[in-house]
Amino acid sequence: MRFATRWQPGHAIALAALLMPSVATVAPLAMATLLPLAAVGALVLGGYRELWRVDAVRPLVILLALLGLTGAASAAWSIIPLHSLLEGLRFLVICAVGLVLIAAAAGLDAEERAGVQRMLLYGFVLALVILAAAGLARLWFDPLPPDGLLTRWLRKFAVFDRGATVVALAAWPAVLALQGRGKRLLSLLLVVVTLGVLLTLRSRSAMLAVVMAMAVWPVARLLPRAAATLIGAGLIALVAILPSLPLTTDVVVRIHQAVPRFDNSAIHRFLIWHFAIDRIAEKPLLGWGLDASRALPGGSEPIEEPRLPELLHGGTLWMPLHPHNAALQWRVELGLPGAALATLVVLYILWCASAPETGPPALRAASLAAVAGALVVAMLSYGFWQAWWQSSLWLIGALMVALAPGLPSAPSAER
Repeated sequence: MRFATRWQPGHAIALAALLMPSVATVAPLAMATLLPLAAVGALVLGGYRELWRVDAVRPLVILLALLGLTGAASAAWSIIPLHSLLEGLRFLVICAVGLVLIAAAAGLDAEERAGVQRMLLYGFVLALVILAAAGLARLWFDPLPPDGLLTRWLRKFAVFDRGATVVALAAWPAVLALQGRGKRLLSLLLVVVTLGVLLTLRSRSAMLAVVMAMAVWPVARLLPRAAATLIGAGLIALVAILPSLPLTTDVVVRIHQAVPRFDNSAIHRFLIWHFAIDRIAEKPLLGWGLDASRALPGGSEPIEEPRLPELLHGGTLWMPLHPHNAALQWRVELGLPGAALATLVVLYILWCASAPETGPPALRAASLAAVAGALVVAMLSYGFWQAWWQSSLWLIGALMVALAPGLPSAPSAER
């Protein structure tokens, strides 16, 4: 049957592709709802026939299960045991839902893939229009008096940080969709336009994610294994070295004095990392418990450093919910076992994304670029266990798989 004549799993995935970018811009927390809705829709429309495909990524399933179970088990020593247990269980549920959607996406036929391509491009362009309008509005009201009621409302409205991040990562499935239609120059233009739109917004992590992904993209096109190895080596170095850095308050003050152009948020990040490193040293083996960063002793106290007066006005805290760095969060919350498992999850994804059997060079390059961009965001923003962030990553991964041509079919599957 053709895509347009019968309801198929591709319809649910195409609808998710249409909605995801724009939903991320206006209601990013709803990504945690969009993922299960897309998975259930794909299952109901026949995606259950494709669940056998999960076996192809059995090592990933095992690693994710071990990571989630480790997080849930950390309730035994966590400073917030019930929260850690529930977060670990939620992580397992999100992973299960994500794997279901990945399996359904892997079973799409050519007509369904074409439908996903179209819907993703429509949705991505709509999201760019929304973000561009927000950026233009910001340029318009920047000269207004900073204390005015209208200005404060507009500034709050125009902080599209989460949405900008998702769009920065969703650009790579969109690039793949254009290249699947033979529009290579247009795909390059799309990346440039995306970066230009993000420059007008406030999300530095989203801009850095696009820049890093753009640097990885051409290398991954020619040398996918080498690109994956470099990304993986960088991740291992961060996980191993960051918790041992002598990032004291004195060092942060010197950084601020040496690079005065760093804004308050950047300096605050350094102080958060300093605080996390100190807490890691106190419980280096097992950590404080899954998502226990929000309850670390002293974390809710305001920073009082006379040499950094800019941070004193807003009651800036030592640890606002999480370390804003996945490597430090893994270590401070789950210790060495959790950090090792989380790192292995990413390394396995890099290995699969760079494997020759994964698909054509365009697919491998776009996949590795997306992983590199996601790691940039993970090391600078957001709590790693946040449901909307996890769901966004699974949705983007599912779109990559949905756009991959030539995946094997089940011998007895009938569509």
